[in-house]
This record gives sequence, structure tokens and C-alpha cells, in this order.
Amino acid sequence: MGYTAPTPVQAASIPHALDGEDVLAAAQTGTGKTAAFLLPTMNNLPHVPRSRARGRVAAQGPLMLVVTPTRELAQQIEEVCHAICLRTGHKSVTVVGGVSYNPQRDKLKRGCDILIATPGRLQDLINQGACSLDQVQILVLDEADRMLDMGFLPDVRRIVGYTREDRQTLLFSATLDEKQVGSITDLVTDPARVEIAPVTSTADTVEQYVLPVSLESKNALLADVLKREGSNRVIVFCRTKHRADACSRRLARAGITCAAIHGDRSQAQRERALKAFRSGECDVLVATDVLARGIDISDVRYVVNFDVPEDPVDYIHRIGRTGRAGEEGWSLTFVTVDDVDGFYDIEALMGKTAEIFDADGLELGPHAPEVDPDRVPAKAPAGKKEKKRRRKATARAKAERSSGSKRTDVAPKAPQGAKEDAPKPSRRKRPGKTRVHADEASEPVELLTASEIRGERVKAQDRPVSKSTKKGGSSGGLANGRKREDDRSRPERSRRDDRRRSGREDHSDRPRSDRGDSARNRGVRSGRDAWCNYDEPSDRRGRGGRGGRGGQPGNSARGGRGSSYEQCSGAPRSGRRPGDRGGRR
Repeated sequence: MGYTAPTPVQAASIPHALDGEDVLAAAQTGTGKTAAFLLPTMNNLPHVPRSRARGRVAAQGPLMLVVTPTRELAQQIEEVCHAICLRTGHKSVTVVGGVSYNPQRDKLKRGCDILIATPGRLQDLINQGACSLDQVQILVLDEADRMLDMGFLPDVRRIVGYTREDRQTLLFSATLDEKQVGSITDLVTDPARVEIAPVTSTADTVEQYVLPVSLESKNALLADVLKREGSNRVIVFCRTKHRADACSRRLARAGITCAAIHGDRSQAQRERALKAFRSGECDVLVATDVLARGIDISDVRYVVNFDVPEDPVDYIHRIGRTGRAGEEGWSLTFVTVDDVDGFYDIEALMGKTAEIFDADGLELGPHAPEVDPDRVPAKAPAGKKEKKRRRKATARAKAERSSGSKRTDVAPKAPQGAKEDAPKPSRRKRPGKTRVHADEASEPVELLTASEIRGERVKAQDRPVSKSTKKGGSSGGLANGRKREDDRSRPERSRRDDRRRSGREDHSDRPRSDRGDSARNRGVRSGRDAWCNYDEPSDRRGRGGRGGRGGQPGNSARGGRGSSYEQCSGAPRSGRRPGDRGGRR
């Protein structure tokens, strides 16, 4: 395999694992932890019996179980395990999410010595009865702190409960901090503790740079940096899946070949992206923190943190993708006005500061934050209360920025000392949908019943303008109580055009059979719902409605099959409220 001397974590943990002891190991990323638990365990692992019977036989194994948080880590462990199996003769099976269940079930039926799995898919196969862990003699939990961060603690505890109590357990993590892995350390019995380097330390071969940039210029700056520094063998980390996709699209438009890896990508897409990046077909890999831990990709020139990570520990793992195994590399972090405090927490965790990046020829924007080049890192990162206060301040700042970029036709804020009960400007409404509450009208509204309205409409042509009409009553077809001039003297075409523009076209010149009795056409509302667009029940029942919705109380009568059904079949009338969908199911 090309090993000439063990790494520090391998030299410290392999003897304890060979003796059958439980191991708690913490080491810096990229130090050979995979071989540290595979070499000693597979050296002592027996083989499951191989049955050549053609009939159905009980599945054998697995004898060793390796649980890891992500699919990429599982496949990387599988590659190392396969290389060792060529010498030891063991059979390994890998089960991860994002792919079909059937091939994995078939492999488990044939039996295996070693099972490498992610917690979610393994729990699904156990629930389906396709996998049994009662023969597991060795249990390995890789990247335990990451599994806890991803919320896999309940699944991990259930999986461990299916194994034997006299098993050997090896727990490998980036840190052994009680706050992060204290809830899972009870799974090991009298373990040997191996801690090579704290998680706060970064590789000495990685140079770190920070680039202050404004929010407006951040997106365009990424392509400019990649073109100036070279876009070959670069990993760009984003905070969210949507930002990773957006960065990929922008880089592709700039002529840079790239691929995205995040949780919403299928397993086949993630494998193709990693394969293309390793082979050199793809220059830039845009990823979320799903790629930050344990992935061993050689010859990564530098890493760009497009977004500052929420957890300072994730920064250590991100920049650990470069400068691996003694190679040289460097990292660059974009810092906006919202990210300055978070980046200072990262420097406090590391105990050192990053250098200011040379931005000669780059457009940083007018609102780039100021970063003191002579700053001294804080003694410790901010606590929970301080982070909560920062999130609130950031949310307020974003709200102020978004309000400043709104339309200019929005009414300005009332000056201090103005009356607070002043009417607020109403938003634009669609024609024919004007809504004014009865108690908010400028003039009192006279509400009439449906029968009174029909009688008033018949007499509308012969009746002079009444006092209530002048005051904004509803007998003239106005439900909002607003006063308007008498336009009878105006030409008929002009009045019709005005009504059509306002959405209140009068249908009094049409035959009565075409008008219907709905409250929408009459322009009146009942007393209980004076403010909403509501179809009032009509006394003329049984005439049906459009589209077969007639025959129900409150539907407009225009002739339909609904009423004929009730009249002919004698079906009981439904107690539906007005506005329901009639007899249609």
C-alpha cells in the first residue's frame, strides 16, 4: 500500500487495537485514521463460513461494522478496505443512501465479513429485515463528532443496541471534547485514549488568507479570484446547498468547469463529480460541509471559503482538504460585514490570525468591512449568548438593507409626533375586488336584504335619487358607502366606459335571465359579511347554475343540471354554505 512508516495516530492506536482493547482516538484530519482502525482489526478478524448451497441459506455476518456519517467517507473507507482484503481474503459490503435497496439486499444475503454503512440506510435495512448485527465482534464509529452534529445520535444508539455486548469498539473523532462527544463515549468500555493533535490546530503547510469584500461584489469576485490565481484543482466551500448550486452556475457562465456536491445531489451525481475532479476533467469543486471531513483528494492547490462556516471547527476541516500528507497549500476566506465576528471566532479557536489577501486588481465593492492587519486573536470564541445577540443584529441589518432596496412608491414612515391612528395607505386591489368594512366607510352604509334589493332595482328607473343614495347608500349599487356624482346627464357610452374601467359594469340593460341574482352582480353585501366578496343566497332556488353547480342554496341561477337533479330525484337539499362547490365532489 506504499506505507513506509506509521503516522503518529497509527503508531499510538494500532497496538491497543491489536490487543483487543476499546480505543478513543482524536487526531487532526488527514493523518491516516482510516488505516489506523482497518489494519489492526482486519488482521485479527475471522472469516464467515462460505456456503455453496444453491438453496436459500441464512445470511452470515457481518463480523465487523464500520459506521460513518457521509457517503463519500464510506466509499473512501471501502477503497482502503478493498486494498487490504486482497491480502486478508475478507469480503466487504458498503451500504449508503441515494442508491437502490435491491443490490444492497442481495449482497447482504450472500454474507460478508465487513459492513461499511451510513446510519440512515443501515437503519432502514435493519427495519426491513435485510440485515442482522448479532454477529458483530468489532464496531468502529468513524467521525463520531460529525455524526452527532448531523443528528445521528438516536440511530447510532439503536444500531449499537443490535450488536453484541462483548464487542470491541473503536471510536475515532476529530475531538474528544466532552461537550461534543460526551453523549457517545459511554459506548466504549475502559478505552485507551489516543489524542495526537487538538482539533484547533491546522497543518503548518497551509497558509491562510482573508479577503474583506462587500455583499454586492462577493458573487462576481469569486470568478475573478479563480481566473487570477488559477482555477485548476480548487475546492470552493459554501454554507448552503442553494448557494453551492448558484456558485456553480456563475462559474460555468464565466467559462470555468466546475461541479457541485451537496446533500440534494444524488449518489451518482456526487460520484461523477468526485471522479471528474480527481481525473482533472473538472477544475473547481463547489461543495458544502458534507465534503469538509475525511475526504482525501490529492493535489488540491488551494481552498476558497466563499461563506464563513457557522461552526469554527468546520473551518479547520475545510482548509484541511489542502496541504495533506506534507504537501503545500493555501486557503482564502471571503469576509463580509456579516461575517467579521464569526471569522474572529475562528482565529480565536486557532490562536493565530490570517494574513490580508493581496486584492490588487480586484473589485471589492464600496462597503467592504475593515479588518485590522495588526489584530490579536481573542482568548476564546464567543459563547451562546453572544452568538444569539449577533444573529439578531445580523437579522436586523439584513431587514434594513432589504427595506432600503424596496420600491420608492411605498409610503414613507410617519414623522415622529404624527397621529398614530392616521389611515394607512391601502394596497392596490384587482378591479371589482374593492373591500371596505362597514365601520371604516367614510359615510354610513345602508344595508338591505336581497328581496329589498330586487324591489329597489325594479323601481330604479322611475325613482328619483334618494337621500340615502346621495349619502353613499347601497341602493345605487355601491357597497363601499362612497359619495359620487350623479352621472345620468353624461353620455351612455362614457358612463359604460367608466364602469368597465372600475370593474363595476352595470348589466341593467341586459335581459334579466342573463343577469342572475348573485350579490356580486348586484354590488351589495349582506350585513354579516359586509366587507368581503361573498355570494349571497338567493330566494330563487332550483334554477341551477353554471357547470352543474346549481341546485344549492346561494348559487347563481343560470340554468343547469344541479336543480333538475333535486327536482326530479327528490334528493334532499344540501345544507352547504354559500360559495361551496355545489353538488360536485
